[in-house]
Amino acid sequence: MNFGRFGKIASVSLIGAMLLAGCSGNGQTVMKIGDTNITEGAVNFFANYGMGTEDVDAAVDNLKKEYLLKEVAKAMDITLTDDEAKQVKSTISNFKAQQGGKKAGDKLLKKYGVDDDIIETIISASTYSQQVMDQLDVAEPTDDEVKQYFVDNYLRAKHILISTKDMTTGADLDEDKLAEAEKKANEILERAKNGEDFDALIKEYNEDPGMESNQDGYFFTDGEMVSEFEDATKSIEPGEITMCKSDYGYHIIKRLPIDESDSKFGEYLENNKSAVQSAVTSKKQEEALEKKAEELGIKVEVNQDKIDKMVIQPKDTPELTTEAEPTTEAK
Repeated sequence: MNFGRFGKIASVSLIGAMLLAGCSGNGQTVMKIGDTNITEGAVNFFANYGMGTEDVDAAVDNLKKEYLLKEVAKAMDITLTDDEAKQVKSTISNFKAQQGGKKAGDKLLKKYGVDDDIIETIISASTYSQQVMDQLDVAEPTDDEVKQYFVDNYLRAKHILISTKDMTTGADLDEDKLAEAEKKANEILERAKNGEDFDALIKEYNEDPGMESNQDGYFFTDGEMVSEFEDATKSIEPGEITMCKSDYGYHIIKRLPIDESDSKFGEYLENNKSAVQSAVTSKKQEEALEKKAEELGIKVEVNQDKIDKMVIQPKDTPELTTEAEPTTEAK
């Protein structure tokens, strides 16, 4: 049984994400797992290079899972095989080679306040999940659990996209055309709110080709849509209509219900069942891991005030400050 993305030894392409665990940039500690401090800079690095997200909470949550897994594995005396240990060391060497050689790789590690031992520990954590989860013996999700999770955690919406991009080149529209797009979107929003048939408006105006293959609407959960679309959908009740703007353009959104009163509920669930089952399994694994960590006395301290004030910095932000609290494990 795999534990999400931690089920296999990390590939070279993911090593950058793993470096964050000891990153000494922006040294404000936002969380402590066991004896390890996790900094704001680490969260920023992980969000950009490990997850590709602007969601602070998602980045923090995934970091917490990784550290809990590492600490629980250590407490349960789970160790790597010789082959796994060799593969971890090889992965670190390959990563350094990609940076221009050992010297350049070591320089990069130093910049983030990490060394080989710390990185090796973090990468190794991803190999422990199979054994940890087997010992925790997490039950497979039942049909009722899958159904309830689908109802509680998924959203369903149709939308009309008025793009702010040139549909041929993908370039941003000029100012005049942007103004036209905004005016058009507002007019469609008003018509939709006044009761015009939403499907007819989709057919007439929509510039999102994906709606053609999702005529019952998009089904999605947290993090699967651009944040503006997700937040706007959450802000209204089923049957209501709103509008938001994203990098893609203007979205006129109609939220739709997900419940068993819908005659097509079974079809919707079946079409999304694999993803929902995986989500329920991950949730149960996370709960089991947290319970085991508590039993083992592994403390988790989260500074929610600092997390709430965080904003994920873009990749092109100048280097974070190197004044930092130690982030390595206490020996």
